[in-house]
Parts: sequence; structure tokens; C-alpha cells
Amino acid sequence: MIRPDKWNLGLLCLTLEAISLLGMAPGAYAQATDPAQLEALGRIQDSQDQRRVALEAAEQQAAQRAAQQEARLRAQAAANAARIAAARNAHSEAEWQDDRQYKEASRELELKEQQLKLKMLEARASREDDLIKAELAQKQAETDSLRQSAQGDAKLKEDVGEATKMSQRHWWEGN
Repeated sequence: MIRPDKWNLGLLCLTLEAISLLGMAPGAYAQATDPAQLEALGRIQDSQDQRRVALEAAEQQAAQRAAQQEARLRAQAAANAARIAAARNAHSEAEWQDDRQYKEASRELELKEQQLKLKMLEARASREDDLIKAELAQKQAETDSLRQSAQGDAKLKEDVGEATKMSQRHWWEGN
């Protein structure tokens, strides 16, 4: 059982028209010239044209949406790549900053260590200098003591010699 709907009717009309154009059935051509059939055929053709135009418009819209989606995906991929690059740069920058801070702290520690060593050397030199000065002062004191002792001995000898001379003189001899 065939239901007469627009598509079946359109196909029938197109088939009949094609047959009539080829000259196979002159009677069929006479049927296709019926005004009611021609009007139905025109409506079918208009409907098909509208559907074709709508289909083309839908295809264009789908192509535009696909192009927009592709552009959005490309933009997202570019944004993601930029974020990743920025994160890498930030990570690299942070590592560089950490490395620079570590090197600065290391240099400070080395400088403080050298300053401490220098102070220790200065303190040791100062202690050695104090020891040398103390030893020198002790030697100087010993030398002074010996010199005083020697001078005292010499003075004593001189005084003893004077006393001896005086004692050997007689009272009548004057000074």
C-alpha cells in the first residue's frame, strides 16, 4: 500500500516528466500538463528548493560553528601553551631567584668566615705581640736590674776604694 505524500507525489511527477522529456510516453506528458498537477509539482519544487536552501544554510552554519569551535580550540590551546610557558618561566625565574639568593647567602657566609678568620688572626697576633712585649719588658727589667746591680757594685767598689784610701790617710792629711 502506497501512501500519497509529498515526496512520493514529487517523485512520481519527476519520473513522469523525465519520461515525457525522453519521448517515451506521450500520454504521460499529457497528464503532467494538468494544472493541478503542475501546481502540486511547483509546490514540491519550491519546497525542495526551500529545503535545499535551508540545508545549504544549515551546512554553512555548521561549517561556521565548526570553524568557530576550531578557532576557540586553537585559542584555548594557545592560551594553555602561554599559561604553561608562563608557569615554566615563573618556575625558572623562581629557581633563578632561589639560586641567586643562595649564592648571595653563600658569599655572605664566606665573607663573614673570612672576617672571623681575620679577627682571629688579629687577636692571635695581638696576644703574641702582648706576650712578646711582656717578655721584652721582663728582659728589659732583668737588664735594668743587672745594670743597676752592676752600677751598684761599681759604686760600692768605688766607695769601698774611696773609704780604703781615706782610711789609709792620716788625720793630718786633709781632704
